[in-house]
Amino acid sequence: MPTYEDPSLDADELAEAARGLAYATRQIRTPEDTYEVLGSLHLTLSRLQQWLQQLAAWHDRHASFAATDNGDRAAGHDHAVKAGGWLTIAAASAEQVVQLVMKAHSENGRIAWQPEAAPTRTVGLAEALVEREEALDSEPPASGHTNQSRGLSR
Repeated sequence: MPTYEDPSLDADELAEAARGLAYATRQIRTPEDTYEVLGSLHLTLSRLQQWLQQLAAWHDRHASFAATDNGDRAAGHDHAVKAGGWLTIAAASAEQVVQLVMKAHSENGRIAWQPEAAPTRTVGLAEALVEREEALDSEPPASGHTNQSRGLSR
């Protein structure tokens, strides 16, 4: 369950959920589920973009308090500003991903998935021929002539 207060624990939970989804999407048994998955991914990616923006802003606001392990405040400030910049770029890149997933979700919503075992024309024709041959074998010969080599009557 998300804590809504502990970003570290919530990020760990998100990582584990993402791992589970990565495993679960290796095989999708119900094609219709892809629509729900894409919708949830779209929402998650939109939130990811928000997290990145918020983390970038946090780094910018707190850069003056940053220092390196050896106490260098100027270097710490530079690192915080650079981290914020990279996060801003990541948020902008995430926007592109959000839009692409939204487009995929929209296209997916137009699909009417068909059963995998739908008979093909060839299979249906072969079955019809077998049924017809069985029907011919069971009928008595109409004229008394039989083609014994093929088991068909004429």
